[in-house]
Amino acid sequence: MSPSPPKATSPERSCPMSELNPETPESEVEAVATAPEAPAPRKKNFYQRLTASMPLLITVIVHVVLIGGAAAIVVQQNVIGKKKTFEAANQNESVAEKQVEHRLQVARRGGASSSASNPVSANRIFSTAENALQMPAMPDLPSMGSGGFGGFGSMGSGVGLGQGAGMATSLGGGGGLGGRGFMSMNFLGLSSQNVSKVVFVVDTSTSIMEPRKGGFLAFSIIREEIMRQVSRLPASAQFNVILYRSTNTETGEVEINLYKRELSPANNDAKKDFFEWMAPVNAKLDNFGPASATRRTGWRRKPLPPEAGVDSLFLPPSWARAVHAALEQSPDTIFVITASEGRVARMVSEQELTKRRAEFEKKKADYERDAIKEGTTYAAIVTARDAAYNKARRELDTANRNLVAERKEPVVVSDSTQIFRSDVQTELRKKGITIKLDGTGWTKKDGSLFSEPPQWVSSVEPASWNDFNNHISRLQRALSPQQRAALNMFLFVGPTDKPENAISILTTVAKRNGGNFQLLTTKRLEEIRAKEAEAVKKGS
Repeated sequence: MSPSPPKATSPERSCPMSELNPETPESEVEAVATAPEAPAPRKKNFYQRLTASMPLLITVIVHVVLIGGAAAIVVQQNVIGKKKTFEAANQNESVAEKQVEHRLQVARRGGASSSASNPVSANRIFSTAENALQMPAMPDLPSMGSGGFGGFGSMGSGVGLGQGAGMATSLGGGGGLGGRGFMSMNFLGLSSQNVSKVVFVVDTSTSIMEPRKGGFLAFSIIREEIMRQVSRLPASAQFNVILYRSTNTETGEVEINLYKRELSPANNDAKKDFFEWMAPVNAKLDNFGPASATRRTGWRRKPLPPEAGVDSLFLPPSWARAVHAALEQSPDTIFVITASEGRVARMVSEQELTKRRAEFEKKKADYERDAIKEGTTYAAIVTARDAAYNKARRELDTANRNLVAERKEPVVVSDSTQIFRSDVQTELRKKGITIKLDGTGWTKKDGSLFSEPPQWVSSVEPASWNDFNNHISRLQRALSPQQRAALNMFLFVGPTDKPENAISILTTVAKRNGGNFQLLTTKRLEEIRAKEAEAVKKGS
C-alpha cells in the first residue's frame, strides 16, 4: 500500500494573498492554501516561444521577406526575362514535320522629326517567312525601258521588281498585322520614318523635262521609282499620287489630277490599277501633264473653317496647291518633286489694280507710237510675233516626231519662246536640227526685233516666304489636326542651274514641317536607277 501524498502545509507552497480576491471568504482561502501541489509545467514549443518574444518574431518576418525577394529576382532573370527565340526543327525530323523558320528582327523607331509628327508608334517587325507574314505576290510594273526614248504608246510589262523581302508592318497599337502598319521608307535617297499613309506629289510640267535639266530621261526614272515604291508598300499602308503642273506662274494656279480622291489601300488590286494609271504619264510626245494618266480625277477643294486663319488673298506656289490637296487626305508623309521653288504672291487691292491698268494703257500707247514710227502698228507686231513662234513650234514638233521615230529623246520646252533659249538651241544643234525665228512683220528698220509688247496687267504683288510658312502651318492645323504630315521636298535642277536660294527656301519649308530636303539631278537619278538594277541582279 503506497503512502498517501503529503498535505501542502508549507507556507512556500500556498498562494500569495495578493493573487486572491480580497472579498474571498476566509474558509475558501484556507482551502486554496492547502490545495495539493500542481504538476510541473510542460516545455514550450517553437511557436509558443516565437510568439512569446516580439523581437524574435520581427527577425523571422524580415528574413522571410528578404528570402522571398531574392527568389523573385532569380525567377525573373532566369525564367520570365529569358529572351524568346524561334528554333528550326531538328534536321533529323521528317520533311512533313518540319516547321517554317521565322527570322524576326525588331527595329526601333528613329528620327526626331518623325517622332514629332507621329507620336504613336510601335516596334516594327521585318519578316522573311514564306507563309502568313509574307505579302502576296505583286503584279509586274510596266516597263519603262532604260535606253533611249522609245516605248511611246507601247508600255510593256515585266520590270521584275517583285515584292522584295522585309516589308515593314506594325505589331503594336492593338491592331497586330491587320492594324496600322509603320515602315521606314527610302525614296530617291531620302528616308522617312513611321510611314503608314503616304502621298507622292509630282510636277509633270514640261519644265521638268527641259534639256538644261536632263531631258526626257529624268522623268522616266522618277515615274519608275514612284511605281517601285508603291509596289513595295505593305497591304496595311495607304497611298495616293497627285500629278500637277502650273498653268499660271504668277498666280500659282495649277492643273491637278489625283489617282484617287481618298487614300487607297496598298493591296494588289489597287497597285495593279495604279500602275496602269501611272505608266503613260509624260510618256507620249503629244500628251504631257497631269491629263496624260489613263483617267482624270480633278481636285474638289474642301472649304476651310473661318477660324483656320488662311488668307484667301495669299497665293502660294503651284506645288503647294497640290500639297493642299494632299493634306485634305490626312497622310502622315508627303513627298514633293518640283522643278522650281515657285513664287509666293498676294492679290493686290482693287485700288492698286486700277492704278496698274492705267499704267498699262500708257505703256501700250507709247509702244504704239514707236511702232508707227517704224511703219507698223501694235496689233500688227503682236500678230506677226505670234505667227513666228507658232511656226517655230510646228518645226520643233516635226523634228521631235522624227527623233522619236529614230528612238531618240525629243527636245521638250514649256512654251514656244524657249525654243530660242541658248541651252535649247545647243541641244537642237547636237541633234542636227536648225530652227530660226522668223522676224517678218515685227522687225525694225535697223534689223532688230521689236521688244516684247505689253499684253497684260499683273494683279499680284510679291509676298514673303515667312508668310508661306505660316500659310502651310495653318493648313496643317485645319486639315490634319490630329497629325501633322511630314513634308519632304525634292528640287530637280540642271547641271548649270544655281539653286542656292531655292535650296534654302525648300529646306526651311521641309524642316518646319517635320521632313527633309533633297536635291535631284539627272545624274543622281541615273545613279539611283543603277543601284536598284544592281540590287535586283544580286537578288535574282
